[in-house]
Parts: sequence; C-alpha cells; structure tokens
Amino acid sequence: MDTTRPSLLLRIRDRGDTGAWRTFDAIYRPMLYRFARAYGLAHDDAEEVAQHCLTVISDRIGEFSYDPKKGRFKGWLRTLANNRVRNLLRDRKEQQAGTGVFQKVQKCETPPEEVFDEIWLEEHLWHCLRELQGEVKESTYMAFQYYVIDEWPIEKVCAELNMKPSNVYTIKWRLTERVATRMKELMDGTG
Repeated sequence: MDTTRPSLLLRIRDRGDTGAWRTFDAIYRPMLYRFARAYGLAHDDAEEVAQHCLTVISDRIGEFSYDPKKGRFKGWLRTLANNRVRNLLRDRKEQQAGTGVFQKVQKCETPPEEVFDEIWLEEHLWHCLRELQGEVKESTYMAFQYYVIDEWPIEKVCAELNMKPSNVYTIKWRLTERVATRMKELMDGTG
C-alpha cells in the first residue's frame, strides 16, 4: 500500500499528483469537518475549517520536512484545525456581541486533543475499510460489515448471506488482519 503517511506527505508536495491529493482529501477533509462540528460549528463553518486547513497544507507542504523528533503531522494538523475553530468561534461571539444578540455556543466538554485523536483514528479506519471494500467480493465485505462493524449475531449474518459460521469467522479473521496491517502502514509515524 503506497499511502503510508510519510510517503503520502511526500507525494502531495507534487501538486500534480492527483491520486495522492485525492487520497489525502478523502482521509483529512471528513476528519477536519467532524472536528469542527464537534465544537458546535454549523455545516458551512465546518466546511470552511476543512477547506482552510487543506489550503494551508497545500501552500506549506513544500516546506514540510517529516521528522518525528521535531513533531508529528498529526500534532501540526490538530493545532491548525483547533486554531481555526477557535478563531471562528471568537469571531461569532464578537459578531453576536456587536448586534446585541447572544446565543449559547455549543461547547464540547472533551479537550480538543482528545476529540481530534478520536476522529483521527476513526477516519483512518474508515479510509482503510473503504479501500478494503473495493478489493474483496461484495458478499465477503457484507459478511465482515454485518458481523464485525454492525455487530449482527452470527446466525443473522449466515441467514442473510447464506453462509456457514466457519466462513464468517474466517472472513472476520482475514479482513481484520488486513485492516490492522493497513492501519499500521497508514498511520506509521503519525501518532
């Protein structure tokens, strides 16, 4: 898999590498959007946060030198997103104060670092699952989805897909191993 994080960061330095940018956008745009929404931003503001962060990355990736000892990409992205969210919330409060209208802004009780870390992991996992789905037979992925992701009872999965329990267990084991390998490759050096 050629999307290990350090190699993807190197590949997006080339603005012409549309495949790298497509992969990068597929992972990070939803992550940034969800992070902003977790802090109470409306859809349009959350989209703006994601676009702002991706634009900054595009502008500055040429200067980025991957060195885990100096700091990780994840930390830089978290700081970038958190600052943009805070600036939008501050601007909103100033606008509301200026008009005399005060509205309660939703606040997330969880620290931004924890929210970001949770979303980071989930979005990387969903990216791996989307890739895996395109690589296996539909019935194989459906068995995995029903049994592992949706947590259906084994009897229901077998009845729905006309499979034996041993087949479903084998699918679970094989695809779980593939997902774990991909997650390790994808997140290598980013945590």
